[in-house]
Formats: sequence, C-alpha cells, structure tokens
Amino acid sequence: MRFFFNKNFWIILFLDLFLLSFCYYLAYWLRFDGNFSAQIKNMILLTILPLLGIKISCFIFFDLYRGMWRYAGIKDLINVILASICGSFLFVVYLALFYHFTGISRGVLLADAVLTIVFIGGTRLMIRLYYQRHQNLLHDIIFWRKNPKDTTKVIIVGTDHLAESLLREIRDQKKLNYQVIGFVDVGLKNKGMKIHGIPILGALENIPELVDYYDIESILIANTDLKPKDIAEIIESCEGLGVRFKVVPSLSEMIANSVVDNLRDIKVEDLLKRQQVCLDMQLVRKEIENSTVLITGAGGSIGSELARQIHDFSPKQLVLVDNAETPLYQIDMELQSRGGRPEVIPCIGDIRSRHGLDRIFNKYRPQFVYHAAAYKHVPMMELAPLDAVNNNIIGTFKLASIACKYNVRKFVLISTDKAVRPTSIMGVTKRVAEMIVQSMNGNGTRFVVVRFGNVLGSNGSVVPLFQRQIASGGPVTVTHPEVTRYFMTISEAVMLVLQAGSIGRGGELFLLDMGEAVKILDLAKHMIRMAGLVPDRDICIEFIGLRPGEKLYEELLIDGEGILDTAYEKIKVCNNAHGIDEEMLYEGIEQFNLLLKDSRNNEAVVQVLQKLVPAFQWDRHIRNIETLTEPVPAEVYRNFDIQEVIH
Repeated sequence: MRFFFNKNFWIILFLDLFLLSFCYYLAYWLRFDGNFSAQIKNMILLTILPLLGIKISCFIFFDLYRGMWRYAGIKDLINVILASICGSFLFVVYLALFYHFTGISRGVLLADAVLTIVFIGGTRLMIRLYYQRHQNLLHDIIFWRKNPKDTTKVIIVGTDHLAESLLREIRDQKKLNYQVIGFVDVGLKNKGMKIHGIPILGALENIPELVDYYDIESILIANTDLKPKDIAEIIESCEGLGVRFKVVPSLSEMIANSVVDNLRDIKVEDLLKRQQVCLDMQLVRKEIENSTVLITGAGGSIGSELARQIHDFSPKQLVLVDNAETPLYQIDMELQSRGGRPEVIPCIGDIRSRHGLDRIFNKYRPQFVYHAAAYKHVPMMELAPLDAVNNNIIGTFKLASIACKYNVRKFVLISTDKAVRPTSIMGVTKRVAEMIVQSMNGNGTRFVVVRFGNVLGSNGSVVPLFQRQIASGGPVTVTHPEVTRYFMTISEAVMLVLQAGSIGRGGELFLLDMGEAVKILDLAKHMIRMAGLVPDRDICIEFIGLRPGEKLYEELLIDGEGILDTAYEKIKVCNNAHGIDEEMLYEGIEQFNLLLKDSRNNEAVVQVLQKLVPAFQWDRHIRNIETLTEPVPAEVYRNFDIQEVIH
C-alpha cells in the first residue's frame, strides 16, 4: 500500500472522483435532456456516494493507481475498461439489492458505464500523450529555427522499439543537437514508411549512398540483433566518407539509464566474429558468498576485473595481493567506494616470497584463490628466462604449496593459449605452472586451470596500442600480414574463470570456445575505419616482423589432450593431468632453485624447460642466449611494448 503515500495517487484519485461524478450527472442529463425533477435530484444525491465507493474500489483492485501513466500502454487501457465495466456491474447489483431499480432508468446506467470508460480512459491517454508529445512538438518548433550547422545529421540503424525509443529521447534531449534524417531497416520490407514522421530510407546496403546524399555525420546503431560481421560490413562500406559510428548497447548495459545516455562509440568487442558469451553465475554466487577470496595479481587487467565481479557476489572478505603499489591502490579505492560487503583487504605481497605468502594466508585463511599474477610479456621474457621461471613457475609452486598447507578449498590458475606447443619462455613457463597445480590436485585443495586467448583492451594488448598509433596519425604497426589471434573480452575471461572455479572438481583444464581466430591486420583496418579514416591513405600500416617468441597462429589444445563438453555450451574441459611425470617435474623445480643462484645461466634454464616440456620449440638463433652474460643493451628493448596480444 505504499502508493497511498504517493502524491500522484491522490492527484489521480481526486481527478477520478470528479470525473465519475461528472459522468453520472452527465448520464442523467443526456437521458432527461437536462430536465431534472426533484425525484431525480434526490436519487442522484442518494446514490452518488455508493457509486464512487464501488468504482474507486474496482479501480484500486485493477491497479489503476500503481502505474506511471506517462508510460501507459494497451494493457493499462484494458485494465481501465475492465475496472469500469466491473464497477458499473457492481453498482447495478447494489441498486438491485437496495432500490429494486425503483425510480432508476436503465439508460442512465448504460450511459454512465460508457462515459466512465471514455472519460477515465481518455484522461490516462491524455497524460501519456502529454509526456510523449509536448516536448517533441516544442523541440520541433525550436529545431527548425536552428541553424543547420548547429546540428549533427544522423541516421538510425534499426526500426524496432529500441530505435523508436532512441528517436524520442533524441528529441527530448535538445542538448544533443542531433538531426535524425531517417531510419535504415535491416531489410526492405518497411522502406517508405515513417516512425514519428521520420522516414525509413532504405536497407543496410543503402547506407553508403544515404550517407553521401544526405551528408550524414554520424550513424547510430540501435539494433541489438545485428551480428558483429554486419557492423563490421557497415563500417567498411562507409570507408572514406568521414562518418562516425555509435551503438546502443544491450539491455544489461542500459539498466537505470536512458537509451541516449548509453549511446557509445563502437568498440572492438562489437566487431568480434562471434557472439559474446554469457554464463550462469548463480552457482558462482552460491559458492563464493560469505567466503574469503584471495586474488593474486589483483592490480592487473584480469586480476582487477576478477576483483570487481567477485565483489558483486558478496564474499565475506576479498584479499587483494599484488607487488605493484599503485595499481593495487587504484582497485582498492574503486572497490571501497562501492561500500557494503565484502571487506576489501589490499596486501602488498610477492608470490616469490614464501614467508610473505605464509603471513597473508595465516592471517586471512582464504577458501578460494584466483592466481592471476604472472610475467606475461612475451618478448621481454625472452631476455629474462630466469625471472620468468622465478615468477611463473617457482612463484606458482610456492603459492600452491601454501594453499595446500592452509586447506584452501579451490585454487584457480589463470593460464594462456601460449602454453600450447610453446615457442616462448613465457608460454613454456605457464605450461609448467599448469603442470604444477594439476600435479598437486588431490591433497585437500581442488586445483583447476583456465586457459584462454587474448584479452581485448588489457595491459599490453594490441588494441590500446593501435588506438594510440591512430590518434598520433600512424603508422599502425602489425607484426605479420597473416598473424591471427583468438580474442575475448576481459569480462568474458573473468566469467570463465569464475565459472570454472565453481564447476571444477579438481585437476581439470577449462577453456572457452572462442570461435574463429581474428586476423590482426583486419583488426587494425577496422579500428582505422572506426575512427572515420581510410587504411593506407589516412593511416599507413607497417609490417615489423614477428617478435622473439611470437607465433603466427595460436592454439588452445596440446596434442593428446582430449576435449569434452560441459554443461555450459561455450566451456570445454580436458583432463591432461595423467600424462605429467611428477618426479621429473619436481626435479626440474629443484634445478630451477639452484639455477636461480646464477643469474647468467640462462642456457641451463632453457634446457630444463625443454626437458619438462618436450613440445617447447625455441629459436635459439633469435635470442643467442648463450652469450647473454652482460646487461641487455637498451636498444634491444625497442618496440617490445608494441605488438603483444596477451592476457
């Protein structure tokens, strides 16, 4: 009954009381041509209060006072009709029981019922039209007085309710200064028709000629059913026309905001050659809620997004571990600003320090560990094999050992597709890390591995690099014209990690079905076009060659790994732990510990890695690591941050 305390309820209620009284009086006036006898007047006075009580009760029963009439629709109108008919019927029953229709005209009752529907329904309709139209009409009057130079000519791609809502909000929000020239339909069936007076000009294939003919400056995509390839084709077809693109995101991105407020520039994610993956998170919530969760590498791209999403599942404590002070501070401040649960605990820590890890685990006793800390930049790790081993292998071993010691329930390792037939130090060290956690499964802690491809927009990703290069006028640097990568969004990657943690029983390796690989050259061209420029005319593309450790093509599975479906369509699983030689693995770890004492013995490190992972293919002539006994010259590092697509 909260609506009783809403001022709008009382306004509409008093309006209805007036209208119902007026309709009753008007029914008598129409029936008797305005000639009221004393008997008629007396009957009106005797029955008006029961009529008002009965009909208002029916209006309340049919929820006529709960709705926001500025958004009234067909369903609300039906409720008005049903409430009016029900009220009139009950009033007839009342008159039959108490007056036996003595002195009452049936024509009055019929007229009253019809008038009630007309006036009550008409009032609601006028409220809806007022809010929907009055601002638009005012906008149109002002709009045509404006200098056309003050407006941005746009066309809207889409003709459904989302496109219609976008048009209405553009008209309402005058500050946008958008002039909607027309709509573009997915097909040709609606061509020539109008939406609120704005014509449907054609189909998708007509966009380039429409842009040219009407001098369109921006295209607003308001059709969430369009496939990524369709969006890419639209952008490509408008090459050289200087038009900008914006897209209305999915409903999940628009909650609590208007359509216009959610209009954004097209992102690379919109051009992925597959639909983004949405997973069932209820199982994750059931497991994580009220638990203590620890995340390593919490300041990184994946680690920070893990922290954000896990925060929403209301764990008791969220322990954030990172050895980098500034990014750890930033994610801590971001989560603290949300308030409420969980308790966020930032910890400066290094996974290579057993003492430091023991102190953190002993104090907070986490039930879940998400291990995202790693050295990940492929070219740099080619110059620092010992550091890669120390962090990615020894650090993982120490962390996993501590997790077993403190009876952690689940341990999830974040791995990479570069662990598959590795050609880089980074890739092979992550493969050994996979082997370590899989070998430890069964000691009280459930260890699972999550392997995925490249993450769009993460630290070290090719996407922000291309953005910077385009903004500076180019050139855009691509390693090789045929290089391809699997891509996913940061949000998708983290959802997979969380889902794997919830369904993993221990020892599994999970991976995401990521569809087709994306050619990096095509990605570069799309991003140039998204900026309204033409590849190789406005922005040059240069090929700089594959970097040390880089592959031309990426894979997700190692030979011999069996792949199975899970209950989740896009998640696959393989159990390759049975092929691990644990004795050899732990001998290798001991050898690494000894080799770490000699910072120049990189060749021996590589030999141990090749022994542990026979599939490791290492191009020795590129690195000449046998002679790497002096500090690496600065020029060797040039461009190492340029073309790395890695999680």
